[in-house]
Amino acid sequence: MAKKGFPPIVYILFLVAIAAAANWLLKSGRWTPPPIAGLNGLRSTAGGDAEDLVLLGDTFSGYSTFRDGDFQALLAESGLRLVYEDVFDQGERAAQLDRGDADLLVTTIDRFLQHQPQGQIIALIDRTIGADAVVLNTPKYPQLRSLNDLKTLSASGVTPTITYAEDTPSEYLARVLSVQFEGFDLGRFQVMGVAEASDAWALLQDPNQPIAVAVLWEPFVTQAKRQGHTVVLSSNDTPNTIIDVLVASDRTIAENPDAIAQLLTAYYRHMDSNTQNNARLKAQIQADGNLSAEDAELVLNGIDFLP
Repeated sequence: MAKKGFPPIVYILFLVAIAAAANWLLKSGRWTPPPIAGLNGLRSTAGGDAEDLVLLGDTFSGYSTFRDGDFQALLAESGLRLVYEDVFDQGERAAQLDRGDADLLVTTIDRFLQHQPQGQIIALIDRTIGADAVVLNTPKYPQLRSLNDLKTLSASGVTPTITYAEDTPSEYLARVLSVQFEGFDLGRFQVMGVAEASDAWALLQDPNQPIAVAVLWEPFVTQAKRQGHTVVLSSNDTPNTIIDVLVASDRTIAENPDAIAQLLTAYYRHMDSNTQNNARLKAQIQADGNLSAEDAELVLNGIDFLP
């Protein structure tokens, strides 16, 4: 179903706000989390019951650490168990945090600013440098191999249909790119919105669907390349636009600061080890996305994990 987008000026102003926030968060190239009591080290709780922390996210490869068995084992040493749940609707993700149904969520800075959950950013996770991308349906439309070919398709009487996960980094990237690149004007598209990137990927592969363009995130971008689709624009064309963050609810920070401290200590310990040994990080991404070693390498190259 076609949707009418917001005026480009809205997204220009939104981008300015996000860029300012990103520059502040990324100054000196590192992130210093807010002070939380007990962050000096992991406590030992051998023989004790594990304490659950509920984290809401989605299937993006940049969040694979939170689903990783080795990381979960490290958390268990401190008496924590992280329950990771996919909630693809970003508004619902924030609402569940506000209701106390979850302790944490992963999201991007732009979605954090838009939904304003009752929580604080406690860690930077990554910035995408190609892991979110605009993909042309070259197998269905062999003439689609560049941005200029979209104009040719329109000139032939075909209104291109684009699909992306609404209210996610995919939609935001599409809006930003539409402002920055004349050849990628969302006003020329029919929009078929979906809930999650895997849904957009499924539509792109369906020969019975009129999809000319999809905005995907990893690991679907790499899978699309493998099947002959053409990547024309990505988050690499808009540096520091898509930055993923970990958010803890105000309630959890106030009521259970030790658990948040243990989580952050374990996370930074795990990421410090992995960023010094890319083979481990690649193996994590490969297992999480059920990818080949070669595809996992391509995914890793599109994500800049922030230690």
